[in-house]
Amino acid sequence: MRIAFTTFFKESMGGGAGRVAYEIAQAFAQKHEVLLICPGLKTGLEKVSPHLRYFRIRSVGQGDLAMPLLNNQNLKLIYNSLAEFNPDVVHAHDFGPLSLVAQFWAVNRQVPFIYTSHVLPTRTSPFIGEASAFGKLLDSKLFQRYFMIFFKGCDSLIALNKVVKKDFASLGFKQNVFLVPNGRDLKAYQEQKTAQISQKIKKLTFVGHICERKNQKYLLKVMKYLPKNYELNIVGSGLTDKNFQDLKQEIMKMKLNNVHLLGAVPYSKIAQILGQSHVFVSASKIEVQSLVIIEALASGTPVVALSNETADEFIDQSVGFWLKKKTRPQIFAQKVEEICSLSLSDYQKLCRNARKRVANLNWPKVVKQTTLIYQQTRIFKQKQSQAQKVSHLRRLKEILTLLPESKFKTFLTKQIEKPLLIHKKGNNLFILALVISFISSSFLRLISIFKKLKK
Repeated sequence: MRIAFTTFFKESMGGGAGRVAYEIAQAFAQKHEVLLICPGLKTGLEKVSPHLRYFRIRSVGQGDLAMPLLNNQNLKLIYNSLAEFNPDVVHAHDFGPLSLVAQFWAVNRQVPFIYTSHVLPTRTSPFIGEASAFGKLLDSKLFQRYFMIFFKGCDSLIALNKVVKKDFASLGFKQNVFLVPNGRDLKAYQEQKTAQISQKIKKLTFVGHICERKNQKYLLKVMKYLPKNYELNIVGSGLTDKNFQDLKQEIMKMKLNNVHLLGAVPYSKIAQILGQSHVFVSASKIEVQSLVIIEALASGTPVVALSNETADEFIDQSVGFWLKKKTRPQIFAQKVEEICSLSLSDYQKLCRNARKRVANLNWPKVVKQTTLIYQQTRIFKQKQSQAQKVSHLRRLKEILTLLPESKFKTFLTKQIEKPLLIHKKGNNLFILALVISFISSSFLRLISIFKKLKK
């Protein structure tokens, strides 16, 4: 099978959503032909392995957000790369501009288009809002309408867990919504030896971006109730520089000499850090399916966490402690101490249970589940009537309602009203170039307006 993936994030950026997009492409490339369309320093095709190619689009921006330069030349190159690769399925891992380009291409050519949601469909801003001014605009009616149109243009939707599936259902999407969890390279974590509970220094660890959503300041309050031989290592950079500096100042203000900000650490080192931790602690307010909690469990590290979508799914007394959102830091600290006071046999039992809890999330199993969805979606697509195909294509016409009145809008509308006509070479490229170029420029204008309002 030939699969094209898309992501809005550069490699190693974008948290779990960005990481999974690259990892699933690599996992599928073990047995399938794969093309990953992604941002990069320059535009070009790179052969990464015998069955895996990255088509990078030159992008600008710092940190996690990278805005691809969607000029006519790059759009033509994206279309050409898809046409030459000739995928059986296109699979997007976000709703950004590169995914939208691929969606137009797939719908125009009756190629199944699938989207995996790494955020809650009805609550996107908590996941992106802190990273940029643009994120805060995601709850506006304009973007909510964009999301609905994008979802309608998908042949299948993939939810990481029941919470996301229920969220899609609340928007009216109940058919062709499949449940497939995130995959992980479990071997790297399972090979780690668990921490010795007899050690005098008890090591607590949190891994993730430093930001309001991750709620690290709550963990600092927890440390006030723990003995001095308990250390907390916070691994990760600030989602913004201000996030990092604020937390650093809070640590100094509270005089927490046993709390260490390690900053960004190479991902290859995370397994080792988790393996040396007695307890993984999390107070995150909202998560879809936290990769690091899965990784902590896979490494055999017990978890103490406040309720969120991931904690609700994976954490109970057999692997640690699940606590209500409004649990006082003192109670959280007591639960951490309770784990660290266990006998060697009882602690090791927790560690074994933790590994068993996520044993089904290895990449080969996830690839197998996802492949079945590809096959079902292709069969569904083939059985569509001609009227359904035309209707599916015309749904993208709604995107044009987001554009101001103009001659090129009229031209685009006429093209989409005749979707089954065979256009001369370049027509669809011209259409898509205008659409995406305008949307991209609109995004930048909105960001500029929002920044001016904040001043």
